[in-house]
Amino acid sequence: MLELINRDAAGRICKFTVNKKTIETPNICIVINPNIQLISPQEMKSKFNTNIIITNSYIIDKSKYKKNVLDDGLHKFLKFDGIIYTDSGVYQMYSQRIKDINQDQILEFQQKIGSDIITPVDLFTLPEDSRKIAQIKLKETMKRISSARKKIDKYLVAPIQGGMYLDLRKNACKQASKLNPDLFAIGGIVPLMEQYRFKELCDIIITCKKNLPSNKIIHAFGAGHPMIFSLLIAIGVDLFDSAMYALAAKRNGYLTEHGTYNLNDLSYFPCSCPICSTYTPEQVRQMPQVEKEKILAMHNLYVTYSEINTIKQAIKNNSLWELVQQRVRAHPSLLEALKHILKKHKNYFLKKDLFTKKTAFFELGEESKYRPEVIRAKKMLKNVKSKNHVLLKPFGKIPPELLLVYPFGQSVLLSKKPLDIKIDSKKAVKMIIKYQYNSKINTDFNVEVSKKTGRIRRIWKNKKLLGTIRANDGLFLPTIEGAKYINMKKIIVNKEALEYVKEGKSLFAKFVDKCDDFVPGEEIAITDGKKIIALGKAMLNSDEIKEFEKGVAIKTRKV
Repeated sequence: MLELINRDAAGRICKFTVNKKTIETPNICIVINPNIQLISPQEMKSKFNTNIIITNSYIIDKSKYKKNVLDDGLHKFLKFDGIIYTDSGVYQMYSQRIKDINQDQILEFQQKIGSDIITPVDLFTLPEDSRKIAQIKLKETMKRISSARKKIDKYLVAPIQGGMYLDLRKNACKQASKLNPDLFAIGGIVPLMEQYRFKELCDIIITCKKNLPSNKIIHAFGAGHPMIFSLLIAIGVDLFDSAMYALAAKRNGYLTEHGTYNLNDLSYFPCSCPICSTYTPEQVRQMPQVEKEKILAMHNLYVTYSEINTIKQAIKNNSLWELVQQRVRAHPSLLEALKHILKKHKNYFLKKDLFTKKTAFFELGEESKYRPEVIRAKKMLKNVKSKNHVLLKPFGKIPPELLLVYPFGQSVLLSKKPLDIKIDSKKAVKMIIKYQYNSKINTDFNVEVSKKTGRIRRIWKNKKLLGTIRANDGLFLPTIEGAKYINMKKIIVNKEALEYVKEGKSLFAKFVDKCDDFVPGEEIAITDGKKIIALGKAMLNSDEIKEFEKGVAIKTRKV
């Protein structure tokens, strides 16, 4: 079960519940090798609050611990009470050319050892695979997912294959969705990350996101370096898995959100985690190999979880795009990927990104002009006619009456200069409503202006409040009385929740009968099918409302 809590760009913070255990995403499944536990799961839980791990059922099946795991169960064996996700050994088939993994046996084994999330044996599709080979592998993968769904009553993941062929990825998503798995994992992408082919990686992920249900977790198989987290979360990835912390440590790798350093090249640690605050690079170099690996692995976990938390805070602050623009400058291929997706997938981001945000729009580079905030503003400006304009790059020509409206008035731009322009307050209100709702206000009204700031505060008609201009973004928030005079986007509430909404409580997705097309963050009129009963802000877009079974669709305002 998935519940969306916060969002920005196409990223989101969700509550994900598996077998009555709930975690928050974005999150990372740390890979545990049962044969070599450099850092134990219980130590991870105590130091990093780790609540989901992933381990390999194939490795366990072939290990000396097999009987112990079968006797005690996976959770008791690993001494971990969080969510345990098991892989089927597909990556070993790819990396070690193993061919003896039997689908039915490995599925049964995962069930017997008490895995929380079970993975079927898909066929790893390489970037260099021909279309014909990719089709054959995809067909067999779909057969295996279908077979697994019939046998598995626990949480099942559907791996999405299709190689470099976006139409095959699209078909895979549509076929897999019909089987109703509990989450989806995009497979066959490790070689792309190893080769820094981030543009193609993002195309694959966004193609999958467009064709998968929004109420399911999306896992990027094998993505585990902190430098790519912000970009992948911004395009819609919820879950990662990583053995990077241990693999990098084995070869003296010191992870950062900007890339990987070799311990031998460091004179100073550019970090203040407990490891880097305790030791110097020279002290770590002098340690015995096993101790040195553990120390590096601990730092690598600290930076991994720190970056996930940094991204989640950026989502809450509505500043995820700014964080991504900073992070992608770590590598030219990442910056190229960001520019590419903003241009190619603009409609995808327009549907997902918030209509208005808590924080200012920062122009941080050439790619800023392709961000959804700019594209949406330019599109909405076409609805507004004005004889006077102010040039405001990257937005273009802006009517003076809209200069305090989001994003124009809440932006930090390279070319922005202070403006001292007097405007007609009544004309400004009409202009704001036309821009925001693409509607005229069909009545006369009076405007209340702050004597101290000169800003528009409230709009009245015959002593009845029609609405206010919100201070933080300059947008018009109507009362129910005011909503009668403008053409707002509407949503019809189920009779079951009618009285609940009338009390001012939020409207949950499962109680929506019908709705207009809108994006998250827009002001919406909640109706019983005939009259407006409440107003509120959309938390989901109109497509997501049809798919989510849990969570708030419209956060109701008391009016």
